[in-house]
Amino acid sequence: MKPIRIVCGTRESRQDFSTKTALGRSLLIHEAANPVDLMLFAENKQGLSSIYNRAIDEAKEDPAILVFVHDDVHLCDFSWSERLREAVETFDVIGLAGNTRRLAGQPAWAFVDDRFTWDEKRYLSGIVGHGSSFPCNVSNFGPVPQACKLLDGLFLAADSERLWEANVRFDEQFEFHFYDMDFCRSAELGGLSMGTWPLSVVHESGGAFGTPMWRESYRRYQAKYAEGGEPTPQETSVQKQTPVHQFHNPDLLKLMPTNAKRVVEIGCSSGALAREYKKLNPDVHYIGIEIDPSYAQLAREHCDRVLDMNIETVSAQLLAEDLAADCWVFGDVLEHLYDPWQLLQKIREASAPGSCVVACIPNAQHWSVQARLSVGDFRYEDSGLFDRTHIRWFTLVTMLELFTQAGLTVEAGVPRVFDEPQRERFLPAIHAMAAAAGRDPEMAVQDALPLQYVFRAVVS
Repeated sequence: MKPIRIVCGTRESRQDFSTKTALGRSLLIHEAANPVDLMLFAENKQGLSSIYNRAIDEAKEDPAILVFVHDDVHLCDFSWSERLREAVETFDVIGLAGNTRRLAGQPAWAFVDDRFTWDEKRYLSGIVGHGSSFPCNVSNFGPVPQACKLLDGLFLAADSERLWEANVRFDEQFEFHFYDMDFCRSAELGGLSMGTWPLSVVHESGGAFGTPMWRESYRRYQAKYAEGGEPTPQETSVQKQTPVHQFHNPDLLKLMPTNAKRVVEIGCSSGALAREYKKLNPDVHYIGIEIDPSYAQLAREHCDRVLDMNIETVSAQLLAEDLAADCWVFGDVLEHLYDPWQLLQKIREASAPGSCVVACIPNAQHWSVQARLSVGDFRYEDSGLFDRTHIRWFTLVTMLELFTQAGLTVEAGVPRVFDEPQRERFLPAIHAMAAAAGRDPEMAVQDALPLQYVFRAVVS
């Protein structure tokens, strides 16, 4: 049975730890029923991320259930080690309090902005006591246990072997503030599950939010994940991009290389495309990214990993490392982004030569759009060319410019033309308009036929 290894940094000396810290006193009280290894960094002046990484490194040859905990946490549960072993059978990373969602610009697991506005209670989880003795104040944040996306760093636990398998570590630029937020992001990208677990503790500190050091760490955290201070409209409302369904785009599938080792699909919806692609290439590692958490849950049945996140907040570092791929897939997604030009450029800069982007893009030059515009009938709908969540609009000309401006070379393209007999009434008018504008009328008619285009563009 793996030992439980407490990893703690304290300003106290090794001799004083057991009498002058809440954690030291509680370990002494429970040592008979809850034996542990203690990896204590006494008189510590290093950042927590540094000492926690050292514990992960040393656990490679000596695996353990690692518990990263502050010295001002009093463990009250008489059987806390038994409960912890149960917890790591359910979740890969354990915390005592957390949030089931994460918003762009979020500065802590419980707050939605840097004015320390509490998130809605329905998203929170955990029970933590506060004070220096009993009785104490108890914060009941929400139901426990609960799968979470963010966990409070006062107590984090994980099996060291799972951390090594997923290549998850702490970022040492975050010495104290934001090390927990960043660690949760890394765990999510590593495909690790996270959740809260019921363990009775009393925390003697209320945190140090808003100090100059905290704000500097917040700035670095935002820079790492390319987040602004305020949540974007996409994050706060999380509009459903297109009604979820179980169908895949066969033309998109045909342009995906069948020998890709890693595929990242943006807007994976139910995972239908992943399901079909894995029939052709069962050895692929398929990552789905989906902004709608309910869709992401469906996609997990078919993808190896699914991240529910806004791809426009991703940093260049994450694109080049955790999300490195041979093939990026955008199935009717680029038109939903605020800056698809910048995202494609970031992907190109982070990708190896020969990598590709495969995309399906709606055609704003389609005959039906022109017909409706001619009479002012521009009304948003739940799906299709007039999808209310479309932000950008492209014609064939501007689609090609999109890839060129990102530094990608289009090597294949397929127009998706469907049987639409009603178009015959409008094509003569489109022909006439192009002639009146001094442009090629035959080309204008041809460009009005496709509902969508599918492209494969490569990194040279």
